[in-house]
Amino acid sequence: MERRWTTRTRVNLPVELLQAGTHTEGCRTRDVGLGGVYLEVPSNVKLFAESHVELIFRMGEGGELTKHRVKARVVRVGDAGAGMMFRDFDASTFRSLQEILRFREDAVS
Repeated sequence: MERRWTTRTRVNLPVELLQAGTHTEGCRTRDVGLGGVYLEVPSNVKLFAESHVELIFRMGEGGELTKHRVKARVVRVGDAGAGMMFRDFDASTFRSLQEILRFREDAVS
């Protein structure tokens, strides 16, 4: 049974993961919505349900690279990644998520 309060859009973006002082690159989104994200992570990365992480979404290339930092809580852990719910949701987070979703739409058009 789905318990999401927002729909998710399939999107594949590179994400850096910050967790307990550890910085991990090589993560990618599977889907993103205003409420959360499913993040695919390298096999050597261990995530635990209810842990707090910070995600850095990287969009664009070269001089046009934009980074958005969003805090999240791990709600579900799978074999290839984890479902996360965004936390500390404020106006800045909302604008970042809108830009992330808009970037995906622009890339598809």
